[in-house]
Formats: sequence, C-alpha cells, structure tokens
Amino acid sequence: MDAGKSTQVALGAVAPFPAIAPGHHLAPLALGAPGPDQRLVFLPCPDWCRTNHVTEWVHFIEDVDHTGGAFGVEIGSFFNGDKPVYALNTAIGCDPMSNDPQMRAAHVIVGDEGSVDAYLTPDMADETATGLERLAAKLRENALTARLHNGDSDPDVDEALRRARGGAA
Repeated sequence: MDAGKSTQVALGAVAPFPAIAPGHHLAPLALGAPGPDQRLVFLPCPDWCRTNHVTEWVHFIEDVDHTGGAFGVEIGSFFNGDKPVYALNTAIGCDPMSNDPQMRAAHVIVGDEGSVDAYLTPDMADETATGLERLAAKLRENALTARLHNGDSDPDVDEALRRARGGAA
C-alpha cells in the first residue's frame, strides 16, 4: 500500500466531530445503571443546564432532561415555626427526546414541591411574572396596612405613606 492510500484509509476511519449548536457544550453523561455495563458518553447540553449528567445517570438516552438552576421562595407561618407552609420554585428545562414539541423546547417550570408542576412557554412565564409582581405589591400593601393597624410606626414608612396620600399623614 502506498503512503497516499494509507493516509486516506486512516482518515476515513476517523468520525467527524459533530458541530455543537451555539449556546451548548459537550457534557459527560453516565448511561446505564452504575456497574460494569455503565458507559460514559458525551452529549450536547445547553449552557444553562445545571444537571450533573454523571451523578444523575439515566438508563436510556431518551430519558435525558436538562434543568437550569432553580430559584425558590419559602412562605412560612407564625403557626408553623421555621417550617415553610409553601415553597414556590422555578427553573428552566427541556426534554430533548419528548414527542411534545413544547417539552423539547426550552420552557419554564413552576412548582411547589408538593403538587403537579406547571410548564410554561416563555410568553406564559412573562404573563405569570406580571401577576406575581402584582401579588408582591399587594403583599407589601397588606404588610403596611397591618403595621399601621398594629400601631407599628416607622418614620420611613410614615413618610412614604404621607407622600402616597398626597402630603396628609
């Protein structure tokens, strides 16, 4: 075999590296249950994904999900001490092997760790955020009203209330 043919054969045996989409990176994935049959493969993973695909192994490639960092708010009650009554959480996610195109696309997950999660398109998430901002404003208004009812006076709050009422305290 001449030198030109051996180079051609050697290059033909090398698989081309797949192009990685912008906003993605190659991440290791443990495929199969831990043990001698588990394999480590690499898959395209969105840059926002915080899932450790090695420690959170899957049996089949179809089971891979991507989840971003979660953010949550806990709501307690003076009747429950330190234990929260509600915990509302949100994260971004996608299920690249889903039959549902909305689940394959990046979407927002909202849940309370105790019931069914809500899956939102980006537009639905924006609409929900607007509602939650209104809820936060009402929550602050209720806190102020409760303070005033209880006689809890804060000079800064009193001044803000005076200004909001047009100058009359």
